Amino acid sequence: MAPARTAHDTSREEHPPQAGGPRPPLPRVVQGHARAIPDAPAVVHGEDELTYAELNQRANNLARRLRSHGVDRGDVVGLHMGRSLDWVVAMLAALKSGAVCMSLDPDAPAERNARAVATARVAVLVRGAAEEGEPGPSSVPTVRCDARAPVATGTDDPDLAVSPDDLAYALHTSGSSGQPKIVLAQHSWLSAGAAAGAEVNGTTSHDRGSWLGPAGAGIAIHEVCSLLWRGASVHVVDQEVLTSPPALRDWLLANRITQSFVVTPLGEMLQTLEWPAETPLRLMTLGGDKLNRWAPADLPFEITVSYGSLETFQIANALHPWEARCTPRTATPADRSAPPPVGRPLPGVRVHVLEDDLTPTLEGEIGELWIDTGGLSLGYLDAPALTADRFRPNPFGAAGSRLYRSGDAGRFRGDGVLEHHGRIDDVVKVRGHRVEVGEVEWTLGSHPGVAQVCVVAVRSEEDGATQLVACVVPEGDVSPGELRAYTAARLPEPMVPVAYVPMDRLPRNTSDKVDRLALPPDDWWRWRPTRRYREPRGDVEARVAALVAELLGLERVGADDSFVELGGDSLLAARLQARITESLGVRIAMRDMWEAESLGDLAGRVERRRSGEAEPEALPRIVPRKRS
Repeated sequence: MAPARTAHDTSREEHPPQAGGPRPPLPRVVQGHARAIPDAPAVVHGEDELTYAELNQRANNLARRLRSHGVDRGDVVGLHMGRSLDWVVAMLAALKSGAVCMSLDPDAPAERNARAVATARVAVLVRGAAEEGEPGPSSVPTVRCDARAPVATGTDDPDLAVSPDDLAYALHTSGSSGQPKIVLAQHSWLSAGAAAGAEVNGTTSHDRGSWLGPAGAGIAIHEVCSLLWRGASVHVVDQEVLTSPPALRDWLLANRITQSFVVTPLGEMLQTLEWPAETPLRLMTLGGDKLNRWAPADLPFEITVSYGSLETFQIANALHPWEARCTPRTATPADRSAPPPVGRPLPGVRVHVLEDDLTPTLEGEIGELWIDTGGLSLGYLDAPALTADRFRPNPFGAAGSRLYRSGDAGRFRGDGVLEHHGRIDDVVKVRGHRVEVGEVEWTLGSHPGVAQVCVVAVRSEEDGATQLVACVVPEGDVSPGELRAYTAARLPEPMVPVAYVPMDRLPRNTSDKVDRLALPPDDWWRWRPTRRYREPRGDVEARVAALVAELLGLERVGADDSFVELGGDSLLAARLQARITESLGVRIAMRDMWEAESLGDLAGRVERRRSGEAEPEALPRIVPRKRS
């Protein structure tokens, strides 16, 4: 009998006491730091620095300028600037003015930003002092922010009372329809997320945190606001440093960074570098994408995984709770036999693993993750259908509560640790078999010659069949044939990619996640596993090679290439069998496709059938054993 399905079986939760009532809005917390630790560094960028008193003064000054431009409670203020002191000042100023802050990526196409500005009906755009170019419609008023300009001391805090229920953020992200998707979140959401991040990271006012993510992405809120919440200092990195993992390591060390949030693809490279035994860095948090490789256990700092989304802020973290954390330092051999998990749900968060009909999955089965937390955003601006699809009435909670449909696949281990298995959309059907590309990525990522990997599904133009292509950032000299053999020895045949494309780096989108939509490159088929080319000899060898090349969409194949290694599967083998019969007038056994070591070997079998040689028996004859 199958185990009973219950919500308790497939969800994990922690509900701490809510002592002290609602948390104060972030601007009020920063104002408190400006009085308590006025000379402590708040934001540092190279030689430039703002103390908490200076940050608060400049934000107050800019907030008044925004109000003088007609900004009122609930209006949207756009921040069109990159990582900088200016951005932090402008973010706080927008919140202090009662406005809703929307950060725009200055490196994104101008047309994309213009659509977001129009969709959100931005009242005022704030730009950096030296920023050039047009960020949006010329009809939108622009205010310049220069964090280095002198400001009169003693600037009073605005007398506008900001409520926890007021909107704080309009988080601009990509939408599947091509239109901007704008997540709406309240001050209560921002405060809860910042407080939770600071709590799980053990942040204090003595911490020196890095800011590495794009200013236009939701990750910036996680990085910056959690540090400001505890009075820590935010250290801004220059873009050129991010292009080189060794340069970033050196920057972290030189700036005595104690905690750093790094997007997963970059973090995977950082964790393989040499680090000095004595380093100020105590915590590196990876997030934003699925992690496929464990870090070494002997790194001089903790590495954790954080799981969250724009709609929910943080959901789970591998550090929580500290005594039962699941990090490279504490991981057992059993832990390391699977991809790193994302940890346990944070306090106040319940995660349900559900089927499409919202019934819980069986214990240990993979399903879609639905999130129940008081920190849910309100939904999407001007997108009621999308909001209704993603935010559903909560059948497991109090009346009026909601569940957020994450679109992520996952499951709970028996010890309550959550495993993230990629996007539900990344579970594809290959010849009728359900394949999780995350499992393929994990397997390939365990090869010592693979630094990073992304596996994507492609559809054959000829018959629409789904195939897997692995895009690999190699370490050293590793061939597609070697990677295929490694994968085939560990995974069932439908999960083995047909091509292994070497790349200098995986493409990133504006959120610094791997841009799967940009993969694979158009010439991916060139990287099917091939052997040293040998020209086919004779009519049969040449015709068999030509048939295989046509069937697989290749320009040419050599006589020593293998049909199976080139990506031949059971369906393609049946089609090749039919084409050989039609072209060469002989029907060969299906097992010949799998047993032939090369196309030359396959051609030899064809020739033997044509010459009338008897086909070897598939199985040895059964000979009764004589009784003694």
